[in-house]
Amino acid sequence: MTTFFQNILYNFFISLGVMLGGCIFGGVAATLNGHPPLKTMLDLCDKIKIWAVIVALGGTFSSIKILEISIFNGELRGLFKQVIYIVSALSGAQLAYKLIFYLESSGRV
Repeated sequence: MTTFFQNILYNFFISLGVMLGGCIFGGVAATLNGHPPLKTMLDLCDKIKIWAVIVALGGTFSSIKILEISIFNGELRGLFKQVIYIVSALSGAQLAYKLIFYLESSGRV
């Protein structure tokens, strides 16, 4: 059971890290290219959110396969676990989005 909770934390922080890392380094690239970094970071957040979730889950096919087996074989435990993992990864990505959004909006007074 501890592996289940550990995987929830891993999924959350991996998606958080992918979002923050991608957006921050995208902002650095925007600065080097002469574009507004905070606006670019916010645009990147919208574009890479789903990819952060996919990376956190370890690829889409394994999660979809587990969902398929759980639904069609009536194994609700596996279905429940995958839904929790997906929600955890989405939560991490959403937290990163909100952090970048607040960073971008903090410049406006």
